[in-house]
Amino acid sequence: MKKIVFFALMVLTLSACQKEAVQPKVYGRFVPERKDDFAWENEYAAFRMYGPALRPENPSNGVDLWLKASPELVVDSFYYREHVLGLPYHINYGKGLDCYKVGHTCGAGGLVVIAEGKTWIGGAYDRWEILEQTPDKFVFRLEYDSLLVAGHILQESITITAKANEPLNQADVVLTSDDPQAANLQLLAGGGIYMHDTIDQVSYDLFTVQYTEDALSDKTAAQMNYDYNGSTSQGRIRLTVRTPDATLTDTVDGNLVAVRPYVLGDTLTYYFGATWSEWNGPKN
Repeated sequence: MKKIVFFALMVLTLSACQKEAVQPKVYGRFVPERKDDFAWENEYAAFRMYGPALRPENPSNGVDLWLKASPELVVDSFYYREHVLGLPYHINYGKGLDCYKVGHTCGAGGLVVIAEGKTWIGGAYDRWEILEQTPDKFVFRLEYDSLLVAGHILQESITITAKANEPLNQADVVLTSDDPQAANLQLLAGGGIYMHDTIDQVSYDLFTVQYTEDALSDKTAAQMNYDYNGSTSQGRIRLTVRTPDATLTDTVDGNLVAVRPYVLGDTLTYYFGATWSEWNGPKN
């Protein structure tokens, strides 16, 4: 009898441990139901990048940001709410919201390439691949076939790593080209943040730029939230980009950038992320 009770306790204990072990803190997926988005998240924020089906709308290779109120995973519920229930994810119903407007910019941490004194932003990705997916880590790669830079066509491969307990994503970028003249380009490259409001919101540190703005800087999102709850206040967002060995941290063409000299074929690593003043998760 004792052996039976002991065995039952072992089974219950193992079952409880397994249930706890599989609770993911990081998640991501290809989203064909929303024009080929690729979306991911950890405890602090959710992000997405734009795919081929959105190309007629002139998207960028920038990063979109979704704000989260807690560590709870929200990507699937946001898409379900928007596309099945008809409840826009631009409105905060208590879980967070999509309020950061990207357009054709680098968005909240996308790749910025500088050549001939100006920034060059790409379009939608062409292919995606998930490289690793565990409860605490999500790694994927996006491939871009046609990044126009100063009259030359480059190919961009970006591998993004999101980890639990890490507010910043890691981006590893390799740029190549079949155009032999592209090797003569003098390039700077790194992470960038598109600024919607530049008044007294920018800070610089070694290799790092940060920018804080009103979460509802986008007028459309502000109006939608006002219509829903009578308020245009949804706190503030702090966006961060860190590029190790950056030689330029400045504002270029409305983008706050941390960039360094880049040679085609090399791997460029930078980090990006965001925090929200209304996030209610545990503080590290």
